[in-house]
Amino acid sequence: MTRQQRIELPPYSMFSQTPVHEIDVLRSVDPSGKLVVFGLLTEPLVKHSSDAVFRIPQGFEDRLDRISNRFYGTPDLWWAIAMVNNSLDPMAGFSRNQEIRVPLRSRLAKEGLLTV
Repeated sequence: MTRQQRIELPPYSMFSQTPVHEIDVLRSVDPSGKLVVFGLLTEPLVKHSSDAVFRIPQGFEDRLDRISNRFYGTPDLWWAIAMVNNSLDPMAGFSRNQEIRVPLRSRLAKEGLLTV
């Protein structure tokens, strides 16, 4: 018996716009002969002149989720801030008084990641 699983992702998930591929695999791996995998982000977020510049205050060090919540109203877009600043390791974080770039809500809305 083949069991299919459908995954619904919120629009702000870093995987919401990634392609999903169905590939042929050996039947010993999956009896259906198919495997569904996520692709890579097709267009990563990069620095843009419209980004806000944010100086990390005390208490926000190493907390991209708090910065995301402050700018977007959800902690789940931490990855967008990390990506624009060339860091996808949420544990690395940033230091107090360091300036980072934060994409504006309108830019994320244009990318389909957040409703304005």
